[in-house]
Amino acid sequence: MENTNHNIALIIQACRSGNRAAQKRLYQFYFAYGMSVALRYAGEESEAEDIFNEAFFKVFSKLNQYDERYDFKKWFRRILINTAIDYQRKYKKMHLASLDVKYQEQVEGARNEGLASLLYEDILAEIQALTPGYRVVFNLYAIDGYKHQEIAEQLNISVGSSRSNYARARSILQEKLQKKYPFKKVGNGK
Repeated sequence: MENTNHNIALIIQACRSGNRAAQKRLYQFYFAYGMSVALRYAGEESEAEDIFNEAFFKVFSKLNQYDERYDFKKWFRRILINTAIDYQRKYKKMHLASLDVKYQEQVEGARNEGLASLLYEDILAEIQALTPGYRVVFNLYAIDGYKHQEIAEQLNISVGSSRSNYARARSILQEKLQKKYPFKKVGNGK
């Protein structure tokens, strides 16, 4: 790991000097990781490629702002997520609903068994099928670990809207995945 970090630091240093081969190497090194993140925010692969490429353009244009004391992958992830959100705002007319708090609490209280055994591709396809607003909030909260307060600030919505959009997205995913993969609900006596 330390050797990889050292190599990345050398590649970044070369990128800052305008070395095209180093830029290509950095791009290729983070391609699989970046696409895996972008795919969760995009509705389809071509959108994910657009998001990834736009994010990497930002990385190259802001590389002098990167502080080597911090993990490059985390810095890149932040740029990638922000780019995905900007993309959804710009091209998808992201609509965020405000749902009933009772509904939100009911959904957050439900737990399912067997979810861990689902294939990644199946879950990704269902996440991609969500509306852009639900998809962004779900990814930020459930996968990327943002707090609802952070999501609200990022998307310029209320904390309650963030929570309700997450709850609705989670409910939609549960319904779709339960139809595809029927499994027992926990806590409801069935």
